[in-house]
Amino acid sequence: MMEEIPQASSCFSLNHIFFDGLLDKLSELSFCSAYASNQYSSNDPNSIVFYGKIYCQFEPYVEVVDAMLVRQGKIEALGSVQEVNDYLSKYALKVRVQYLDERQSICPGFVEPNIHLVMSAVLRQWSHLGPFGFDCSWQKLMPNYSVSYIARAILYLDKGLAPQHWLLSYGLYSGLLGHNSKESRREVYALIKQLNVQRPVAIFDAGSAIAYVNDAALELIYDYLKSSGACPFSSKAQLKEMVDNQHGLQNEQLLWIVGALPTSQMQSYLDSIFVNIDKIIDTAIRQGITHLGVIDTHPFARKVLSEYQLATQNINLIEPKNGWLREINSLACLNHDSSIDSFTASRSIVINIGDVGYCGYEWVQSYHGQSLLQPCQQLVSEGYNVCLQSGFPAQPLSPMRAAEQASTRVMEYAPGCYTRHERVLLPDQCLSKSQSLHAITHAGAMHLGCETGRLEVGNHANFVHLSDDPLDTNYCLRDIAVINCYTSTPS
Repeated sequence: MMEEIPQASSCFSLNHIFFDGLLDKLSELSFCSAYASNQYSSNDPNSIVFYGKIYCQFEPYVEVVDAMLVRQGKIEALGSVQEVNDYLSKYALKVRVQYLDERQSICPGFVEPNIHLVMSAVLRQWSHLGPFGFDCSWQKLMPNYSVSYIARAILYLDKGLAPQHWLLSYGLYSGLLGHNSKESRREVYALIKQLNVQRPVAIFDAGSAIAYVNDAALELIYDYLKSSGACPFSSKAQLKEMVDNQHGLQNEQLLWIVGALPTSQMQSYLDSIFVNIDKIIDTAIRQGITHLGVIDTHPFARKVLSEYQLATQNINLIEPKNGWLREINSLACLNHDSSIDSFTASRSIVINIGDVGYCGYEWVQSYHGQSLLQPCQQLVSEGYNVCLQSGFPAQPLSPMRAAEQASTRVMEYAPGCYTRHERVLLPDQCLSKSQSLHAITHAGAMHLGCETGRLEVGNHANFVHLSDDPLDTNYCLRDIAVINCYTSTPS
């Protein structure tokens, strides 16, 4: 049974109680529900013919045509140049024409099946201290990601904040700072304590539910606990001793940060929430995403989304129609004796394949070793619908990066002594390029229960114009640029 499959444990999930507590506090503040999104407009093609290499689908076989007619937001004709031209002549249609360059291609729009959109919009107002830049947009690990970089980043960020605000950051990959995560966490906590930053600091790890805090933060946390009447410590010294011993606040203790945060800072997050959702949507469109699987379940988050969806027409925000979002990372949990007569919702899996690239070395060194790595090809062969997520906001929002990592399984972080061959983790679990592209198009659409992910006559025109051919072996998928993303949203 899918319910028996354990959740992946390689990240600090947005399902954690801390984020529910943060949304609870936001819901208590003054919220302006009137919103009109004017920043972006939907790129909905109307009466245009594309000529060039057009991928209609990637699995179960690659289907390519040479021409596509789009009218009134729907695909009206697909086929050879002659077939589409004959259709235009038959109905005396006057349309715009766009010829793709020789290297360019069109394929179905990308699907991001799993995103907490509202919480991601809140976190966007913090700074990302992972190896992908402050706005988490780098598509490859930054060089020289280290504790020294964390120190310089914190001192830089401190200069740009209002005097009364906490310095909050997330996405710190302690597992990439050294060869031992536990030792790296101890080192990061010691660094936070040593830096000459007078304001409260709380830095959240990407790998586990832990926040590295300084003494200024602990002072306010203790005051909050005392005022709440539920302080488990007899003195500030006792609180600091406990935090020193465990190198930060952990698990349910993270809720203490929520209680201690100043109301003015929380209000500023709330006032900017729609603007930051807009920014995430803009990033998604620039990455070729036409459909976002929005999994926000908190009542306040759903209220925000309902207001937002009334105003936006530039992307398809889909709430999964079935409660079957799952992540797995263990080969042992698969049922090898299962027989599959037909596809069912319970056999669809979302995989954050970025963890193989960024946390693979940590897994290899662990007790369980490579048995904990996502078994992509095995899942496909057993009939699972495998789709890929970007891992946003801890990792950059980029389906093409995920597709590349699924097809290469290259350990992007590892000591220099590892050879190129040794960096490929469980090579027999690699997806082919066409399988990887299917995983970010039609497989993601099936996961959400929506009719998209393939280019078919009668379908809404959701597709992406790429700078190169994604199935050309000379190109890394993440390096292929999105020239344009065409989104047709149902009226």
